[in-house]
Amino acid sequence: MNSSDIIIIDTETTGLSGPTATNIDRQPYITEFYGVRLTKDFEFVSEVDTMLKPPVPISEEITKITGITQADVDDAPTFMEKYDEIYDLFEGCRNVCGHNIMFDLGMLKFELFRLDLEYAFNWPKHKYCSVEHSKHYFNKRLRLQVLHEHLFGFEFTGAHRAKTDVEATAKCMIEMFKRGDMKWKD
Repeated sequence: MNSSDIIIIDTETTGLSGPTATNIDRQPYITEFYGVRLTKDFEFVSEVDTMLKPPVPISEEITKITGITQADVDDAPTFMEKYDEIYDLFEGCRNVCGHNIMFDLGMLKFELFRLDLEYAFNWPKHKYCSVEHSKHYFNKRLRLQVLHEHLFGFEFTGAHRAKTDVEATAKCMIEMFKRGDMKWKD
């Protein structure tokens, strides 16, 4: 693996994050994680695709948004059980991308903080956000569906599932690099 690789991630969670002062146990938990590591030429290196069992129930509201039910996570591994696999995905990589990447990194931070592993994790130096890099298209933040439609002329199906969102984000990111809307950082 190479440090110039890029990881694209997405998380599905038990909710939205609260204010900074919110007790960590009241912050959301990850229910689904997907990450793929690509070379700088966008060739596949590795991936992690997993449901995660949170210590809180999945609400009906979250099920309506993501389609993830309590039954989907009842027998899933915990974040701690998948920690090594997620750590290995990030090992030595300087670049990470997501659609609203700070949300997904924040969710990882919550999970790691709960395990006292936040400072042991290999946080990538460079963050690429397809939300931030696409604001100039319509002078506002774009949902992933809208960005995909703008770039390719059609929406994708299956939004709000981690792997599907990463695949759409990767497609958009590659196109945005080609167009010069995203540029590699040193």
